[in-house]
Amino acid sequence: MSTIVLVGGMFLGAWAWERVTPSLTAHGHRVHPLTLTGLGDRAHLGSPATTLTTHARDITAAIEYGGLNEVVLVAHSYAGAPATVAANAIPERIAQVVYVAASLPEPGRSLFDITPAFIVEAIMATVRDGLIPVMSDEIIDANLGEHGLTPEDRAWLRARGVGHPIGTYQDPAPDDLDAVRKLPRTYITCTGDPGDQPDLPGHDMVALDSGHWPMITRPVELARVLDEADRS
Repeated sequence: MSTIVLVGGMFLGAWAWERVTPSLTAHGHRVHPLTLTGLGDRAHLGSPATTLTTHARDITAAIEYGGLNEVVLVAHSYAGAPATVAANAIPERIAQVVYVAASLPEPGRSLFDITPAFIVEAIMATVRDGLIPVMSDEIIDANLGEHGLTPEDRAWLRARGVGHPIGTYQDPAPDDLDAVRKLPRTYITCTGDPGDQPDLPGHDMVALDSGHWPMITRPVELARVLDEADRS
């Protein structure tokens, strides 16, 4: 039995893991889905001061104040960045980091620093009141490949998804991320995502037949892969 902490990507809160949690629990794991500041039921706590550092502290605080150890830290999409910073800060509490189609930070650089300029410009053009709005169907269909979202899935996502604080993409990661590089790390690629599989030395690579949001579209399969990653 392992302690699994789940962190969703942009627009998502703990609610996004509702379809995954029963299967992970059935596998015998203790499961802790997190909601980061400014998202989900903590949307009212977001502000222009909400940054990557804020979200990394959300994760470390949940683990430390929960008295959690030997944690399998699972991070989806955007959450790969704050989860990496968090694991780097408390490596003694982390057994493994598992990335799901995740963004990985680079030392001393923000996520926007490592994103092509035309994408940054396109995102900034949508920002309102310091928030990146939940992606429209047109943006999802044009940019997220074979995402697998049904009309019902989209409705569920929009009913709970909220705008994402822009400061999380502008705040640089710490200059030193050496501690997390010493931890076991697994990277799960979603085959429906556009682009080639990333080249990530030091990571165990696993391919999941899924679109970008497997916790929504392939929850049982994702739970199985997470269980296997924990046992490997």
